[in-house]
Amino acid sequence: MQELPNRRKNRMKDADFQYTKTLEAIDIECHQRIIKIRQNSHMKDVVQLKEVTIPEGLRAHLAEIRSLHQLAGAAELRMRELLDGHLVELRAQHSVLAMEQLRSHFIHREWSHLKGNFPLLYRNAETESEKLLSRLEYETDARRKRQLRR
Repeated sequence: MQELPNRRKNRMKDADFQYTKTLEAIDIECHQRIIKIRQNSHMKDVVQLKEVTIPEGLRAHLAEIRSLHQLAGAAELRMRELLDGHLVELRAQHSVLAMEQLRSHFIHREWSHLKGNFPLLYRNAETESEKLLSRLEYETDARRKRQLRR
């Protein structure tokens, strides 16, 4: 049996092969992080999962890694969902003191992670919570005034 010659011209160069393998590994990691982000219930964890370390040699090729954009989109979507849940919890409060405490908790424990990464969401969270608080204060004052008239 005759041995076939080695076709070196058809083989991928080692540098290109390593580059492709690294891109595939980053892609797989991003997809795993997207799954974890969708399951997470804390803003801090979502922000940490959003950050992927990219080797220096690949930073120029970030546009080629589609899953990085998907990861950022999934993180923003999850942050919006978590924020909506927090605002629902604030709306459910019937006491000004309870709402102030819960709002303070959200601002310091959860929404602080929005500040650097999602500044527009942070601004929306602050303004919405301020509106809810002032509305509840107004309703509480109106109830007190009605009770005093009786």
